[in-house]
Amino acid sequence: MRAEEQFDSFYLKTRRALVHQTFALTGDLAAAQRAVRDAYVGAWHHWRKVKNQEDPRDWVRPRAWALAQRRHTARLWQRTRDLSAKDRAVLDALHELSGSERRALLLVELAGVPLDVAARELNVTQETLERQLGTGTAGFAAGVGIDLAEVRTRLLDLGEAASRATLPRPPAVRREGRNRRRTHSLAAAAAVTFLAVGSGAFAHEPGGGPTEAGPLMAEPGAAEAEQATEPVEQPSPTPESTLPSAEDLLTAADLRLLDAGTKWEVTDTHDNTSGDGFNYVCQQERFADPEGLAALVQTSEAARKPPRTMIQAVEISASEGEATKAYDTLVSWFAGCESGELQLQRAFDVTQVGDRATLFDLQGWGTPARTYSVGIAQVGQVVTTNVLRTVGGTETGAVRASRALATAARLICERAERDDCEGKPRLVPAPPPPSTEAKGALATVDMPALPSVGQPWVGLPPVPAPHSPVSPSSCDRAQFRKEGATRTRTRTFLVPQSRLPARFGLTETYGTFGSVKEAATFMRKVRQRFASCEDRDLATEVLVPQSLRQGRLDGATWRLRTELSENREIVYDVGFVRRGDAVAQVSFVPAPPADLAPGAFRALVTRAGQRLAELP
Repeated sequence: MRAEEQFDSFYLKTRRALVHQTFALTGDLAAAQRAVRDAYVGAWHHWRKVKNQEDPRDWVRPRAWALAQRRHTARLWQRTRDLSAKDRAVLDALHELSGSERRALLLVELAGVPLDVAARELNVTQETLERQLGTGTAGFAAGVGIDLAEVRTRLLDLGEAASRATLPRPPAVRREGRNRRRTHSLAAAAAVTFLAVGSGAFAHEPGGGPTEAGPLMAEPGAAEAEQATEPVEQPSPTPESTLPSAEDLLTAADLRLLDAGTKWEVTDTHDNTSGDGFNYVCQQERFADPEGLAALVQTSEAARKPPRTMIQAVEISASEGEATKAYDTLVSWFAGCESGELQLQRAFDVTQVGDRATLFDLQGWGTPARTYSVGIAQVGQVVTTNVLRTVGGTETGAVRASRALATAARLICERAERDDCEGKPRLVPAPPPPSTEAKGALATVDMPALPSVGQPWVGLPPVPAPHSPVSPSSCDRAQFRKEGATRTRTRTFLVPQSRLPARFGLTETYGTFGSVKEAATFMRKVRQRFASCEDRDLATEVLVPQSLRQGRLDGATWRLRTELSENREIVYDVGFVRRGDAVAQVSFVPAPPADLAPGAFRALVTRAGQRLAELP
């Protein structure tokens, strides 16, 4: 069978199912339609490679999903109009899931991908996938109001709405693929000339000798395009290019800014077009800008104990506007890290570094301790990301990490021949950027570690707050909806694989009031109730009341102990925090030995207050 016939058969058999899946992922039929078309165009572009896959759908599907999510940038769920109430309910329930839960559910239940293949595609362990699938399935079933056995049927029913998408005929897809192939061949040649030739852009090996590696700064997918097309005329070399090359990455000497006296070694440099494309924690796709001109990834290691590794990833976009989108994508990856095993501890805006820059501190789970300092900076049409990983020992301070980020940005800035490259970095504490889980509510990445448990938290989908109090305490008797809150949400976090007692868990409820004055009145009543609690409830003792004031946040936390019987008592934490016209309540019931470290609950209540800023 000719290649054209093979492709046409594959396209016609699989395109409708892929539109269905992509529509379910985004709730945006127009974005799904364009993404699926472009994914098949890319498949024809690389058909020599794609047709030899065990299942070519495994090549097309992740690209269609990534393109659809990228185009659905406004985050306006369900842009598609004229949906039935049944379809809208399905999409609403999917939207309430976290991104990882939604992808796991759709990949396994709707696309029918085997668990081992799905785990590889999502870049998680099969155990993690099963956990995400379990919580996603349960959350979706609860959101739609169906039994677990009906989940697949309800997802399949969404295909009727997806069938309204119009897709081009196979010859039109192949024609666009041929045009793209010619364009990409020229772009690849230009990228090679501009960014690699004569720049030393080859893989660094410990021995320092030359390698057989090709040019590093190639347009994503250019290697396949080069094999699949006839030779084209190469443009003339342009050694004066202002785009960065391997010579403009951080050197071993630059990395001494992180730890004076430590010897660093650059161990690998590549263009991220081979392998699975995942190089650092929280990364969700091979490229933050899939349509970018070029990419470069460098790994450096410190000759010291505890071990330290630095990954620097550079992406070059076609314009400053596209680089801004890539920067925002990278920020969202770390702000809503879906690994389930990292906590976002601090976020900073870094001023006087590039056009804009940010820094995150993340804490890993398990033993030995793992910490990550992540810096992201945009300089024109280039975005650089530094991910410093420390295993055990003392983490690198944010100030030193910001200096390394400033150096990375300066090298790119100088290559661009700009005159604003010498700024001194200044760290400005900032609230965490919005996560992709639940706007205004705590996210999984906010959850503190439980050192004695070693298992990650799982956040259930948020639901409207009940009319009855959700706190384990009889002190506050807070009922958001009855006391004037116009919009409420409750979300519960558990550690399902830890075999902890059923009483263990953490719950957050927030509500928005009609005015700042109403919210302040609600907070005043809460404080009064706690102040008189011991007089009203003789079995409860208020152990550690603490006020909380930070910027626009006003709140308090309490640790309480209640006698359940003569020989049984329970200790738990309750906190309230107000920001403007919104109030959040956080309740935590430990189950020894699963308890938070000192200060962790107070920090979590503060984070809940910061998340309230995401509400309109």
